[in-house]
Amino acid sequence: MNKLKPTIPKTDYSKIAGHFDRLRTEPGALIPLITKYGKISSSKKVLDIGCGTGRFLANLLSVTKCSLFGLEPSLEMLREAVLKDPSKNVVWIQGDGQELPFSNEVFDCVYLTFVLHHIERKELALQEIYRVLKKGGKCVILTTSHAQIRRHVLNDFPGVTAMDMKRLPSIPCIRKSMMKTFFKAIHYHIFYRPESTSTERYIERVRNKYISTLTLFSEEEFQKRFKVFQERVRRKYSDKIERISGFVFVEASK
Repeated sequence: MNKLKPTIPKTDYSKIAGHFDRLRTEPGALIPLITKYGKISSSKKVLDIGCGTGRFLANLLSVTKCSLFGLEPSLEMLREAVLKDPSKNVVWIQGDGQELPFSNEVFDCVYLTFVLHHIERKELALQEIYRVLKKGGKCVILTTSHAQIRRHVLNDFPGVTAMDMKRLPSIPCIRKSMMKTFFKAIHYHIFYRPESTSTERYIERVRNKYISTLTLFSEEEFQKRFKVFQERVRRKYSDKIERISGFVFVEASK
């Protein structure tokens, strides 16, 4: 049984592309870690799979002069990404992570940020990443562990935790699949950062479905569960939500 291959509900990013950036926190603190684990420098060729609106690539542009490529299946998200790159420093491509439109051994680093759980055939995507990486090249996957999911504020939104536990592969499953794909020197690094926001601001982000899981409920179901969520977080946090956000970087070499 392939534990990395559950049925994946699909998020329609065409509906949220226009306000996606406004609802997300800035990725700035994560960029140095992607650069570190991916061994990214000015001479490298780097691919961002599932680049979305180009938030991570835009930040990478400010810290490195390497050759950057962004691959994204949603045309609407890709249009938002191109607007961040008026000088055309990034090669933007509409495409699928399960069938990369590149020759063998092209990239020094391939990374995915909160993308792997959106890919239906995950092991095929890992095989494709392995194929396009140069010998010694790095794959970096940014995701969230199941333990971190259980501690998230959205645990108070009925159904979200159970859904995310099914959607997001566990860290051991990711490592096992990477080993099966012949990656070596596989390591994971846990990263935490403090976050503080007003309770009403966070409720507004949830109202606008700032993470993809929230878009998978029917509108009727979402509104019923959202009402419960509002009551819970206002009672639990009062005016301000202060929390520690957790992420995991899984990095491996070809």
